[in-house]
Amino acid sequence: MPACLNDYDFGAIAREIFSDENKRNGRSMDDILRQVIVAWNGSDKLSGAIVKFPGAPDMYDHERCAYGAGPQEGFELILPTAHTLAKAADGYIVPTSACFEPVAVPYCRELYKKSGQELFAVGMQTRALCGQDSAPVALTNETLKLFLGNAVATYGANSVLYISFGSLFFPTTTPQLIDALVNTLLNLAKPFPFVLALGGKMAALPKELIERVNSSGKGLVCDFWVEQRAVLQHPAVGWFLTHGGFNSISESLAEGVPLIIWPVAAEQPVNAAFLSSGPDPAAFELLQIRTGPQLGPSLRGGPKITGTVEDAAAEFRATFEDARGAKGATLSANAIKLAGVLRETAVGEASEEIIRLAKF
Repeated sequence: MPACLNDYDFGAIAREIFSDENKRNGRSMDDILRQVIVAWNGSDKLSGAIVKFPGAPDMYDHERCAYGAGPQEGFELILPTAHTLAKAADGYIVPTSACFEPVAVPYCRELYKKSGQELFAVGMQTRALCGQDSAPVALTNETLKLFLGNAVATYGANSVLYISFGSLFFPTTTPQLIDALVNTLLNLAKPFPFVLALGGKMAALPKELIERVNSSGKGLVCDFWVEQRAVLQHPAVGWFLTHGGFNSISESLAEGVPLIIWPVAAEQPVNAAFLSSGPDPAAFELLQIRTGPQLGPSLRGGPKITGTVEDAAAEFRATFEDARGAKGATLSANAIKLAGVLRETAVGEASEEIIRLAKF
């Protein structure tokens, strides 16, 4: 993620466009800045250009932009300031490591050396990996505890799909696709029990849908606080459907739980592409849930992205079938293996980086 702060000077690009009456075209500075940040290609428009991230698959510029959470107010202020700070900083502290990003970490380290800056890759900073509170976390909500306990008894261990879009995001621009997700799960011939946590301020479902899920015996909508780490540690849970934010990714992989990623904002599309590719993927990436300029072909292949309810529902069904088949078993094994590597790194490579930082 720090590399994006050096790709382009968003503020300078926006100021140059704003200063030209023809390029400005009646827009405010904030509007232009927002469009420059969304395009993320040195201009204020998506062009279909191929962009590269070290270690992640190449993609079109529109593929790395997510629109599911709607306009992200404040990003147009944060990122230009962050770019200014990045140029002046002595270095970067990043919550990752070369074992997790074997291409990106060395690449960024060499990139920053050229400008006299240091990179400290201190590893994923989750409590499970940092040795604090390493004992399992207890669930405090009795309804959730009962649902997960019944799922283990009825369907076995690792049978539950946990769904959460984090504390900051939710697919607010495509409520019809959230409905399709829930209805697909409720109508599967082979039940895939699920817990859907409404944890963020943007997260909401119609009351009728919540009542239908909670009365079905197949799912539980939690419109109350959920201890995410406790859920991911529970023996009932085998999959995590997430927006792909780095905090959620870290918590899931620290527990060895594979992912189904529905990116909705920020760097999440890049995270989804990275984790679902390579020799040892640990995630499925959903594509038909995309909207706006993301519709159309993907550079990574597959069917044309339409964003329709019908195609999204078909992708949900196929993904859930694969998750409980041979491909899902492979992704699960990769996630468990990665959890072990991350724990070793926390007391090895990452610990050494923290010591190097302390002496810097």
